[in-house]
Amino acid sequence: MNRNEPHTRSAAEEPTQGDLAAIEAEWPQIAAERDLVDAECRLLADPADALAKRAHRRAVSALLLLMVQQVNHDAGKAAPVYMLTNFGPADPAEAA
Repeated sequence: MNRNEPHTRSAAEEPTQGDLAAIEAEWPQIAAERDLVDAECRLLADPADALAKRAHRRAVSALLLLMVQQVNHDAGKAAPVYMLTNFGPADPAEAA
């Protein structure tokens, strides 16, 4: 292809609705990671800057909170786990 020719995309190259939905679902994590990188850059530029340290702590906290929320959300989709709630003897005669 010549560099001067415009590139036209075929329908196969465009993202599908499913792809766009997946990107939309991942967007909060993408934004939180971007904010963390921005905070790390500020901190590297001036390690003594108290505001940069605070921004970094807040970005780390926000990303960790988001990750915990995602794990909890995903855990809700898993098969239920059944636990014994009564750890006493199974037979009432054994208890006597």
